[in-house]
Amino acid sequence: MQRVLKLLCVAVALCFATTSLLHGQEASNVSFAGNFGKGEGESKAVFAAGSLVYYAIGNKLQIASFSNPAAPLKVASVTLSDVIEDIVRTSISGTQYLAVVGGPKLWLINVQNPTTPSLVSTVNIGSTCEGLATSGTYAYVAAGGRGFQIYSISNPANPAFVAGIDSLEYCESVVISAPYAYVAAGSRSHIVNISNPAAPVVEGQYRAEAGGYHQYANIRSGHLYVCDFDLGLQVVNVNTPAAPQKVSSLPSGHRTARIVFDGNFGYIANGDSGMRIINVSNIAAPTAVKLFDTPGRAASIYFGAITINGSPTGHIYVADRTAGLRAVNVSNPNAPAESGAINILAPASGTAFTSFLLDNKAYVAYGTAGLRIIDVANPSNPTLLGTIDTPGDARAVVVSGTHAYVADRSAGVRVIDVSNASAPVEVANVATPNARGVAISGNYVYVAASDSGLVVLDISTPASPKWLKSMPALYGENVAASGNVAAITDYGKIRFYDVTNPASPISGGQTASFSTGNEGFAISGNYAYIPDGDRLRIYDIANLSAPAEVGSVVHGGYGYIASVSGNYAYVAAEGAGVRVIDVSNPASPQEVGYYDGPADARGVVASGAYAYVTERADGLSIYRNDLVTAVAEQPSDLPQTFALHQNYPNPFNPGTKIKFELSKASRVTLEVQNLLGQTVATLVDEIKPAGVHTVAFNAEHLTNGVYLYRLRANGLEQVRKFLLMK
Repeated sequence: MQRVLKLLCVAVALCFATTSLLHGQEASNVSFAGNFGKGEGESKAVFAAGSLVYYAIGNKLQIASFSNPAAPLKVASVTLSDVIEDIVRTSISGTQYLAVVGGPKLWLINVQNPTTPSLVSTVNIGSTCEGLATSGTYAYVAAGGRGFQIYSISNPANPAFVAGIDSLEYCESVVISAPYAYVAAGSRSHIVNISNPAAPVVEGQYRAEAGGYHQYANIRSGHLYVCDFDLGLQVVNVNTPAAPQKVSSLPSGHRTARIVFDGNFGYIANGDSGMRIINVSNIAAPTAVKLFDTPGRAASIYFGAITINGSPTGHIYVADRTAGLRAVNVSNPNAPAESGAINILAPASGTAFTSFLLDNKAYVAYGTAGLRIIDVANPSNPTLLGTIDTPGDARAVVVSGTHAYVADRSAGVRVIDVSNASAPVEVANVATPNARGVAISGNYVYVAASDSGLVVLDISTPASPKWLKSMPALYGENVAASGNVAAITDYGKIRFYDVTNPASPISGGQTASFSTGNEGFAISGNYAYIPDGDRLRIYDIANLSAPAEVGSVVHGGYGYIASVSGNYAYVAAEGAGVRVIDVSNPASPQEVGYYDGPADARGVVASGAYAYVTERADGLSIYRNDLVTAVAEQPSDLPQTFALHQNYPNPFNPGTKIKFELSKASRVTLEVQNLLGQTVATLVDEIKPAGVHTVAFNAEHLTNGVYLYRLRANGLEQVRKFLLMK
């Protein structure tokens, strides 16, 4: 996984299981309904032995021959259960095997005959495995939230756990140079003595610089070349493991992901920039040579020689995500040239990050492809209605009525008229700094605006939102809102705000610092549901000034974001798929279901029995929670959404009417509150059937002024203002 921030790991007890089956049970109480946008997947891992290349496309391990690089030949493939993150070939008792990791799994595949590979064992490590290395008959796994794990693979059919260190934060990668393992783990890289694999010892560490994140590290002549995902390449002298010393750096830009060496040159997988070549003849002070722009996003690389006209010719194989596998001739490092490629069936362009559900439509923030609107009335057959390419990088979206508000990163918040879903049109924009997330409550949109923190927009006039307020005390990574509560996360913690008066938010309390980090969360009723690495934490926020954790549960994957519907919380858990948590008792949440497929779950929105999961390159997938009791089909004239309408008349004296809609029978509360959030009248507190309801309100006993009316039903909440003028 390539992630900007993952600071600390959750230390949990190790559990694992092995199986010799090709597919274990990858779902429990959750079934797949449908998908929009999936292609073959992304290529994130590659290993080469000369012209024979082992690479990943999503959850498929592919083997190809590049003997003729202009016409590479696919030899064989093995379909696994999870997206593949890393591949290594190793010899055990004279037989060639691949060690492969992805999702929570370690697999061993016999490739002695590359044309007939066979899966011989699977180990469930229990957390997203990001990287691995082998040495002798041991596999060393960078096991995400489970830290650094060591397995004996002397018997490939039955790998055996040997030892682990689960306190090294979120482990991204591992490289072996006996007697040390070099483990990149986010905020630092660790040097681990593995001379006795049963008793590994951390001898030293090199900490990331401010704002940095160690994605990968490779060793050469006593120097550790650290790929800092955001800050570029750093060279560290590790000849004295207990006291590493940085000696130089090379600004290689964003997404510095992996480095390999051949001769006097190093080759860096550099994300959107492609492949970067450096000269390492002076090991302590590398210099830039050439940048080769690949068509995709370079995620991983490996060196292999291809015999051309009788001479071994150096090539770098690039796992180029949606652009497949590229073979680049580097016999002259000053003039690299692509000599062959294996393309893949591309998914819908862009990256599906998050979505918003309204009126049987899913509005999907699709990264650089902008906004897509998908008809999900039939969950088994989601279909594209329309799209609009926003100028930035669409990461989140909310919708009110006929307007969508898109968090478009550096392009701010874009306002899209979606009244005609087949032809959405931009009508306005708000220049918030680096809009990373959006949430909506009533007539207000709340923006996670990076250094500007929480930004409040008034959308009373939908096509002309007004910037009301910004609260820059905390960096805005993402945001959630419900009723009179809004909150932002800076990844390390969450701060809550009372937004009873959205023009003047009142800062409340904040959570404790997280063990791993948070990129998105949900607020429902008096609780906040917060993923923290492979754990879902539940906070009671009834007392907003003192939020208190009341329960948590481990779910086995890196959780991006949560959504709540009824008694269930749904977590998008990256390589571990979508996880379903019973939160009917917030003090004792229990994982009751999951769908752990090959996709990379990035976002989730839940409604009724369905979870709408955004899966990056795999688009939008819809899953059904089979634990939710089936409900008879509702007549088509019933509302398809939960809605609270503006009262009429408004202003009023002293009587008015309030209309609301329910898509299904629910216990409903409708309250009138003053601007302090104090309830001054309860208009409804009972079970109401699905349909449109109108309630009369007489405010004879109240003084003039602005009041709120708040509707709650089925875990949802909306609030509006009205004005009493006697």
